[in-house]
Amino acid sequence: MDKYSNGMWGGGDLDAAQLAKKYGLDTSNPGKGDEHVWGRNADGSEVYIGKTNMGLATNSGLIQSHSKQADAGEINHSEQGGNLSSWGDIKGAILNQFKSGSAPAAAAPKPEPIQLSKTAAKAIGRAQAYQDTLMVRDGDYTIGADETVIDDFNKQTKENTKEALKPYFQRDVDPKYAQSYADRYKLKLGDDFKLTKLV
Repeated sequence: MDKYSNGMWGGGDLDAAQLAKKYGLDTSNPGKGDEHVWGRNADGSEVYIGKTNMGLATNSGLIQSHSKQADAGEINHSEQGGNLSSWGDIKGAILNQFKSGSAPAAAAPKPEPIQLSKTAAKAIGRAQAYQDTLMVRDGDYTIGADETVIDDFNKQTKENTKEALKPYFQRDVDPKYAQSYADRYKLKLGDDFKLTKLV
């Protein structure tokens, strides 16, 4: 039985911080285990409420709260006048008072810039320089005795490598745009190849 869906847990009046303060729960080191209490928000995310201790088994507020969410086979400590008898009793009593969805949403992780290695940046710089300088003047006939082609290539490589070494944030690229760009690039290469064959 899911006690959240039937309102036994998560339908209370106190958020995680208020519960931790009210019952003196330790929130310094969130962990897993019987003594740690985690609540669940309506969106399914978990929120740490705190670490309990068996000293809370005698707390009259928790004893009363436990009886409101106890299963049919559980001892009703409130009616019988006894203390809570387990970590599960304490956890259930706290979750009965927990208000789901009241915890602030966790901040989205900050994106970190991508930093290419010098080798990768140089490869990108050389490939781009080839396309910008040598590819447009391809073939012995076009280059001929033009010595500036190599100088242009080296200069462009240096500039492209410097640019590629700058940290950058990954951008979402629409797959349709990427495919369209690739198709146009292939057509351009085909056109360039046809032109060089004609020359």
